[in-house]
Amino acid sequence: MPPYRPRVAGRALHPHSSANAVAFRAFALMLLSLLTVACGGRQTRRDPNPVILGPGHLVAIGGGRSLYLHCEGTGSPTVILEAGFGGNSNDWSEVQGPLGRATRTCAYDRAGLGNSLPIPGVHDAADEIADLTRLLDDADMPPPYVLVGHSYGGLLMRLFAHADPFDTAGIVLVDSMGRNQDRRLRAIWQAQPAQVRRQVPDPTAYPVQDGVDLLAGEALDAKVRTLGDTPLVVITRGRLLDTAPQTLPPTMRAPVAHLWETMQNELAALSSDRIHAIALRSGHFVQRSPDGQPDVVIDAVLAIIHAVRTHAHLPPCPSVFHGAGVQCRS
Repeated sequence: MPPYRPRVAGRALHPHSSANAVAFRAFALMLLSLLTVACGGRQTRRDPNPVILGPGHLVAIGGGRSLYLHCEGTGSPTVILEAGFGGNSNDWSEVQGPLGRATRTCAYDRAGLGNSLPIPGVHDAADEIADLTRLLDDADMPPPYVLVGHSYGGLLMRLFAHADPFDTAGIVLVDSMGRNQDRRLRAIWQAQPAQVRRQVPDPTAYPVQDGVDLLAGEALDAKVRTLGDTPLVVITRGRLLDTAPQTLPPTMRAPVAHLWETMQNELAALSSDRIHAIALRSGHFVQRSPDGQPDVVIDAVLAIIHAVRTHAHLPPCPSVFHGAGVQCRS
């Protein structure tokens, strides 16, 4: 996904406008990872004959549909790179090459994004996981898999791992959205004074964005209470408040940031074999410079690859990440 560029500063918010609800979601999900497309981040392609942009190719997944796939490198386990909401395979350009020198590493475009045509009608995370499963089968990508998910992609990777734990060798969640995110955002919204609620729409009022039922996906994710002992690295961005658009009322900024930190800690607790690292210099796109720290994502994935190949637990966090740019959490 190209850099997120908020364009709503100084714009009057009308409480009953769906556009304003999207604007609030764009803000909240910049913090809480469901980056919407209302402010210029749209990546959908609706051309029935898309021009393929990039080094990958289309893979037929049945029903007359295809998904764009780009793989680099060889070896096992296979690393699967899952972009955030509205993002695509280009989001991983800075990490895919280095990881491809260690093992087969593949990024793809979900339906309706990048080079992949949309699913007709409204769909949810279950449909997107079904698409990924068909893609892995039809592209002849056997397990085991190391699943790397950014933002909304982290929710999808948790669902995949929970449904297919035997094929999942490890997981990296990159500033991933947390459990019941929008409903918990709504609780913060409800606690605000009436004048604030009139300025900021209810974050659950418009659950369908770009044809994706986000609340349905969150309901599925709420059932994922554990990932067992699957190796898990959670990477949280260190810059929460300084990258926030100014459209959010000041009384909401600290509670939203606190909720984000809480959800990241909850994600780390999903596995008994885990590392939780704070990328101190990163905004939401940890995997991409100049505002992120791609090396942190690369080091996390390499640590899981090594653990998979040696049948070992993850090493201590300080032995994976070096330097002042990362803070390890217990």
